[in-house]
Amino acid sequence: MDQDEHKGSMAARFARLSTGLKMLIILSLGLLPLGIVAILASVDSARDNRSRGEVETQALLMVSAQRLTSALARSSITIRAASDALSDTPPGSGTCERMLQRLSRIQPSPARYALYAEGRQFRCATPGFAPPAQLSSPNGARSDIELDTEQQVLRFTLFGEDGEVDGVGEFGRDALLALVAPPEIAGAHDLRLAQGDRSMLLRENYRGGPFTREIRIEQPIASGRLALDIRAASLPITPAELLMILLPVMMWVAAAVIGWLIVDRLLLRPLVRMQKVISNYEPGDRALDLPTLRSPAREIGELGQAFDRVTRTVAQHEAELEAAVERQTRLVREVHHRVKNNLQVVASLLNLHSRGATSEDVAAAYASIQRRVDALAVVHRNHYAELEENRGVALKPLISELAANLRATAPASAAHMQIRLDVEPYYANQDVAVSVAFLVTEIVEFSMLCGASLVSVSLTGADTASARLSVETDALAGEPSCDERLMERFDRIITGLARQLRSTLERDTQTGRYSVVIGVVDKAER
Repeated sequence: MDQDEHKGSMAARFARLSTGLKMLIILSLGLLPLGIVAILASVDSARDNRSRGEVETQALLMVSAQRLTSALARSSITIRAASDALSDTPPGSGTCERMLQRLSRIQPSPARYALYAEGRQFRCATPGFAPPAQLSSPNGARSDIELDTEQQVLRFTLFGEDGEVDGVGEFGRDALLALVAPPEIAGAHDLRLAQGDRSMLLRENYRGGPFTREIRIEQPIASGRLALDIRAASLPITPAELLMILLPVMMWVAAAVIGWLIVDRLLLRPLVRMQKVISNYEPGDRALDLPTLRSPAREIGELGQAFDRVTRTVAQHEAELEAAVERQTRLVREVHHRVKNNLQVVASLLNLHSRGATSEDVAAAYASIQRRVDALAVVHRNHYAELEENRGVALKPLISELAANLRATAPASAAHMQIRLDVEPYYANQDVAVSVAFLVTEIVEFSMLCGASLVSVSLTGADTASARLSVETDALAGEPSCDERLMERFDRIITGLARQLRSTLERDTQTGRYSVVIGVVDKAER
């Protein structure tokens, strides 16, 4: 239940948004899957580029390691050949110096060498190079490589089959850097040559950062006796890759905004202007003054023209209806005027006959008939008075006028009778008003004939669509002293009037009260 209420509230909030904002949200959601797919593709491409960069760095490091290995191999072959040659030539022949020149030519970077003849005889060395005094083959190996971190050199020593020294070579730090530094690696990086727990830093310019990722790769050299280690910084994402990732987002936003602008400027705004003009249109206006709609949508212009045609047709029909209503009003007024005149003529004739009657019974009969004609005339007159407002017949002035007429036409025996009114301002239709007028007239007249001194008439609310009409007379309280034939006729008449009101007549013989619930259509302010 709470989930349904939440969905309902969300739908209500969305419905309150403007149409332009709804279109922007719908377009954004519609293009969102395409934007997500494009972003994922860009991120995957950036990840592939980064992986490819790491593979390329490892390949370059392998090439650098191979260059150092090749340099060591070339130097070893040349030194062994030189040692064999020196063993066959006497000292001072110049062979040693020529071999040193040859070693210098075969290396792309400067190195220092010392050459020995058979029997550990030192023959010559690169100027400024003093080889170690104690040289021995470790475990009978033909070569030995040592990383001297104090002197910052890589020293290799070659031995013959008998363990005698053939030669010594040294690569300084700068020479090693020239050999192994991969020029293809751009950016700051550290390059380190290691042997066991000893290491020589050949290049140190790596600087990490909050948005960089460290790449560290190690490549073995000389059958694993050395290792070349590189540490470089890799950006998680390059500016170009960032642009490739943000480009789908910008395209998504641009597409949504452009779509919203097109819909808002070319469709919604002309419709809003048209809606304002149509809302200001009032019944009776003869024309709809539509604004000039500058929109490429032909249908909007045609819609405005259709509204204009409809308003002209409606205006024409309104004029025809107004003319028909005016004719009908004149006809109804004429009918009411004639009916009123006819009732006045009938009342005048009854009054004349009553005055010329030869007996009191005949005069009383004429007076009784005249009271009922007056009651009908009062209903007709009040109905005509409320005809313009079409709210029905006002019961308060109707009952008040009836009470005044009944007091005016009361016989001499009832001249002292009082009529007390407590009527709320209700309205009823004409059929109910006629029955109410006759019911009040019958009860009040019967009270006159029975010698009543007080008659109370009240109309109070029962609910929103009904009211209770009550007439109380002291002449009918307890055992009435009226003629039984009159009493029987009276009961028959008021019971029939109650049926016409589609209600049940309630009698209270102790207080002489008669009440009935009647239908009403409205209630006026007091």
